[in-house]
Parts: sequence; C-alpha cells; structure tokens
Amino acid sequence: MDSKPQAVGFLRSLFSRWTWRMAWRESRSNRARLLLFAGSVAVGIAALVSVQALKDSVERGVELQARALLGADVQITVRRPFTEAEVREASRGAARVAQEIAFASMMEFGEAGSRLVQVRGLAGAYPFYGEVNTRPASAWDEMKAGKGVLLEPVLIEQYQLEPGDTVRLGGVEFTVLGAIAKGAPRSGRFSGFAPEIYMGLEGLVRTGLLNTRSLAHYHLQLEIPGPASQAEERKAELARTHDEWRVETPQDRRENIGEALDRFQQFLGILALAALVLGATGVGGAVHAHVEKKLPSIAVLRCMGCSSGRAFGVYFIQVLQLGLIAALAGTAAGVVLHAVVVWTFADALPVSVAAVPDVSAVILAAAGGALVCWTFALPALLRVRHSAPRPGAQEPTLPWRWRLLLPAFLFAAVFLLAWQNTMVWTRALGLAVALGGAIGVLALLARTLVVVTRRFTPGFLPYELRQALANLHRPQNQTLLFITSLGMGVFLLATIYSARNLTLNRLDLSDKKDSPTIYLVDVQFDQAAGVVALLERLELPVLQRSPMVTMRLSSIKGVPVETLMKQGDMKRWVLRREYRSTYRADVSASEKLVAGRWHGAGHEGLNNVPVSLEKDIAADLGVWVGDTLGLDVQGVAMSAVVTSIREVDWSNFGLNFFMVFPPGVLESAPGFEVLTTRTESQSSSGALQRALVREFPNVSAIDLTVLLETVRGILEQISRITNVLAGFGVVSGIIILIGVYLNGRDKRLRESVLLRTLGASSAQVRRILVAEYAVLGLLSAIVGLILA
Repeated sequence: MDSKPQAVGFLRSLFSRWTWRMAWRESRSNRARLLLFAGSVAVGIAALVSVQALKDSVERGVELQARALLGADVQITVRRPFTEAEVREASRGAARVAQEIAFASMMEFGEAGSRLVQVRGLAGAYPFYGEVNTRPASAWDEMKAGKGVLLEPVLIEQYQLEPGDTVRLGGVEFTVLGAIAKGAPRSGRFSGFAPEIYMGLEGLVRTGLLNTRSLAHYHLQLEIPGPASQAEERKAELARTHDEWRVETPQDRRENIGEALDRFQQFLGILALAALVLGATGVGGAVHAHVEKKLPSIAVLRCMGCSSGRAFGVYFIQVLQLGLIAALAGTAAGVVLHAVVVWTFADALPVSVAAVPDVSAVILAAAGGALVCWTFALPALLRVRHSAPRPGAQEPTLPWRWRLLLPAFLFAAVFLLAWQNTMVWTRALGLAVALGGAIGVLALLARTLVVVTRRFTPGFLPYELRQALANLHRPQNQTLLFITSLGMGVFLLATIYSARNLTLNRLDLSDKKDSPTIYLVDVQFDQAAGVVALLERLELPVLQRSPMVTMRLSSIKGVPVETLMKQGDMKRWVLRREYRSTYRADVSASEKLVAGRWHGAGHEGLNNVPVSLEKDIAADLGVWVGDTLGLDVQGVAMSAVVTSIREVDWSNFGLNFFMVFPPGVLESAPGFEVLTTRTESQSSSGALQRALVREFPNVSAIDLTVLLETVRGILEQISRITNVLAGFGVVSGIIILIGVYLNGRDKRLRESVLLRTLGASSAQVRRILVAEYAVLGLLSAIVGLILA
C-alpha cells in the first residue's frame, strides 16, 4: 500500500530544495572519487561523440559535394568503344559531354625500370564539377592539348622525374608535363591500387594498346542541366534501353562512399561503445561502494522520518549530476578530438569536412552516453530504496522482480546505444549480446573466485598468500569490479591488436612459398606461348595459368535480373557486376567441393551448361545445386545449371573464380589468359617487367607485393585511428582501477594497522597487497585474452 506514496515522495523530492542540499552534503566525503569514476565515463563518451560527429560531418560533406565525387551528372561505362550513334543518343539533352578510356598497363621509366599504372585518356571538359590541381598549374590544359602526360606525385618522387623528362607507354615516348596534385574523380575501383597517369585521348590511341586490349573501360560523362532529379531520370532511361551499360549518378557515388565509410564508422563505434560500457561499469561499482558506506547514514535518515523515496532521490540526484558532468566533459573532449582527426586526416577523407561537428549529432551521442551511465548506476541506487530504517540492519536485498528487470534494463540501454551506432537492429543485438556475455563471463569469474577462496585456501601456502586470498572474499571486497574492469580493458585492447596483426600477417607473402607474387594479366591467347617462353628464359616458374572470359547475369532461376533489382532482395553489385570466369576440367588445390558433383571435361552447346559456384556467391545469389542461371557472354546468351558448390581458400592469392565452367563451351568467346609467377627479389621482378614492356606491351604485370604494401599502408592508417580509440578504453580502465584502489584505501589502512598490531611486518603487509593484486591482475588478463 505504501508504494504509491513512496513513488510520489521520490518525484516530489526532485523538486525539493532540501533534497538537493542533502545530496550535495552527502557527496562531500566521496566527491573526488566519484568524479574520478565519472572521468572513466567521460572518456567513453568522448570516443563516442568523436565517432558520431565524424560520421555526421562526412555524411554532410558527401551530401553537399556529391557532384564533385563523380565529376559529372551521369557517367556511362562499357567494356567496348562507344559507337557514334550511341554517343549521340546518350548526349541528347546534355550541356557538355566528355569521354574517357581507362585501363591498367606497364609504363617504362627509362633505365629506372617500369611499373603498373592506371592510364586515363581524357577528351572534353571533364570533370564538370570540382577542381583539378596540378604542378605547374598550366599542366592540365597542356595535357588536354596532347602535349604530354601528367603523373601522380608518387611516380615523380620514385623515379626522380622533372617536367620535360620522357616516359614510354606502349612503345611511344611522352613528355612529362608535371604532377597531378588533385585529379579527376576515380573512374574505376582498381585505380586506387595503382598510380594514375593522365593523357589526352589522341595520345592514348597512338600507343596502339587499345588494339589488343580486353580490360579497357570506356566512359562517357554527361552534364545534365537542372536539378539532381533530371540526372536520375536520365539514368533510368538509359538503363532501360541499354542493359550492358553501367550508368552512375552522384547519388550512386554518394551511396557507395557512404556505405564504405559507414562500415568503418561502425567498427570505430564498437570500440567507443566498449570503452563507454567499461566506464559505466566502473561508475556502477563506484556508486555501489559509495552507497554501501552511506547505509548507516541512510538508516539514520529513515529513522528520522525520511521516506525511502526521498532517500532514493538524494542519491539519484548525485548520480544525475555525475552523469551530467561526465557527459559535458566527454562531449567537450569528443568535439576537440573530432577537430584533431579532421585536421590530421584531411587528405585521406573523400570530401572536405568541417572541423566543427553538427550540434544534433553531438547532443545525441552525449545523451546516449549519459543514459548508459545512469542505467549502470541504477542497481546500486535501488539498495537505497530498499534499505531498512535502523542502523546495523541486515544489508538490503532487492526484490526478485528487480533482479530480473535490472539486467533487462542494462541490456536495453546497451542495445539502444548500439542501434544508434549501427542502425541495424540485428548487429546492435549481436553487439549487445557480445558485450553482455563478456561482462557476464568476467563477473562469473569474480564470483567463482570469491566462492573458491572462501571455501578452499590450502594451509601449506605461505601466510602472505593465504591472507591475500582471504582479502578476495572479505566484506566490501572489490574483486568483482576489479576483475570486470581490468578484464574488459584487456579484452578490448587484445581484440584490436590481434585483429590488426592477423590481417597484416595475411598480407605477408614472404613465408608463403607457393603463393604467387606477380599476376600477368591480359595475355592474348596467341601470346601465351611467348609469355611462357619469356618466363622460362628468366628462370621464373609458371605457377598457374587460366583463361578468363567476362560475362553478366541475365536471370536467376528464370527471373530476369531487372526484376530482381526492382524487388531489392539481393545486393545490386551481385546482380550487375561483371563475372570473370574460367573453364577447366579439374578442381584446383585451393578448392574443395562441399555440394554436388564436379562437371569434369567436355560439354557441347550453350544450353544447360554445368557450372560450379563458390559457396559465398551462391549464398548471395540464393541458388544451390540444381538451380539455373541465365548468362550474357558479351552479347551471346547462355543458360547454366549449378552442378556443384566449392569452398575456396582465397588466402593463397592464387587464381580463384566465382564461376568455373567445363572445357568445350567458352573457348570461342573473347577473352585472355592470366598467368602467375613468383619472384624472390625486386631485381628479378624488374627484369620481368622490363622484358614484358619490350616484347608484350599490352600485358600488365601486377606486382602483388606492391599491391599488398598499398593495402598494408591503408590498414596502418586505419590502425592509427583504432589505436586511439583503444587507448580510450585503456585510459578508462586505468581510471577505474585507480578508483577501485582509492575506494578500498581506508579499509586497507585499517587492516594494515591491525596486521601490524598483531605482529606483521611492513614488508609482509606489502607482500600481501602485491599478492592480492597479482592474482586479480593475472586472472583478469588471462580471461580477457581468452575472450579476445
């Protein structure tokens, strides 16, 4: 019957001047320690605010600069030259039109060697939006006029080039006009892994490389007057009439960049959320210790007529103020960190980003952090509400309904914050379960340690160690908070570093003697024997050689791809991508059949052709053994039946394919061969590339070691950001450990005095403390590493 008055008393207490004065007075003895724990939450909120602010700032930058990301309103891409009729049709209604041909090729830098580059031949005023910066400034116009080539700064520096020097492409010499500081938007994904060079379209045609190439991309860029909706309408019209055209607008480029940045932000958000949960755990423990010390004072207040609701209000206000202080401090630090990240990594971001974040994103992240802080302090506050109104009474216990509801509240708070970060409820649920499971495992370890040391302490152990183990289960021990805080810190840090090291180790080919280091791409069928002879002459092995034919999906299980795209149930890239497939009679060493039967050798006709699919692409396509696929092999229709599913080991960097067909079907289709070899030194790799440039200028040698070093450099840049956020977790954990020590310092001093009175030496007291914290630290570290 008294629950309702108590509830009213609590609500009224929040507007009572006496409650606020009492809350301030009651916090005096532990104010510094509570603020220290608030610092651990502030660290987590700072990380969360900086991540959310960066995400919002980049999204706003992408939104405002979407046209500059593509450089045009509409870009059309095909794998063959445009006809004059197609150019006229596509450019109808366009204010300006530009053309580009892009492909990878080997460029020779005199005696200094050769290197794979991404060649971009331009004609027209592209890019229509955004700026192009060159050194010297006039070099861009000179390049468009056909006077030479522009190179990325990395090539200029590597080969010590100056304006006026010459380079060779396809047997033709070109004058170096300067360096391209900021070029046109990248037109292909591969261009991010090879340095770009720019030249006029007429000069590109003179190289003769287009006569035999099969990997060139032909782009047509359009400037469409009017709002962005006009470009989207034009895209829809062109996509309906030309299935083989890949039509892209600024909206598509914005979505692609946004998706990649969103994944990275989600990863950073996980680290920030872990640091915040770690800090909130510390605050919960600090409030628990604070309330436990105040139980006699609370009992006195209750005896003097203070209701449980009003007593609850006193300590609720303290926690409310604690969360607000942490939120304000964390928000300020997060805004500063956001500005530092923007200034430090401005060149690596795809758009220019404002150093001052959006206020709404900052407030939302700070409010979420404060909510988690208050929620984790709730279990300790409820002890005040259920305390008995008499000093020395039994320690308050929570009713069973609260014991069930509190974990649900904690889980809901973490889930909501994770959902705010990922905006995908399944990922948020998995993250909340993972963090809850890690905390649960550490808490179970602490509880188990308390029970075991209480019931079993071997008598043969030295006195200091027995006393240290007894301290683990003494009243008001800090075992639970210490193990949870330190274990979560180790878990967070070890997870980040193990993931980083595993990824970087996978990119190291030095200890993989069977893995190739060089791919030879675009070897025409009539050149294959000559390329093999060249490798033998240079005493290099031919590890693998496979024919490659490009194709697209036209239907899946009889449903046209266009219908599937409108339904939106499958990933667009899976439906629209070009599949570079091969044909062979045997299963390779890097593959394993997981379903169906291998097709073997030989098949006639283009109907019901057996095909083996890699298991992940089969899952993306929603097909299995027995299902049918419709394929467009460069204008020729072919139907296929899935006869087997393969599991592919992609880590060996060999020639692996999503689709493998039997021999006898694709031999007459336009294609090329890919060969792999391995070089043990830079000199042998350089000799191979120079020989290829002289004898087979159309063949591209992709040096995998250089490519992986580029990826490694990108990952190293990313790791610097993740290390900063990991450091936030470590700082939060250190603050909690200091707070744990300070919370128990008074009791430790009394225990030390008692031990000294009973005859223990100061050295024995020190050894007892060292042994206690050594046991806690060792167990926390071991479990944290196992969880990681």
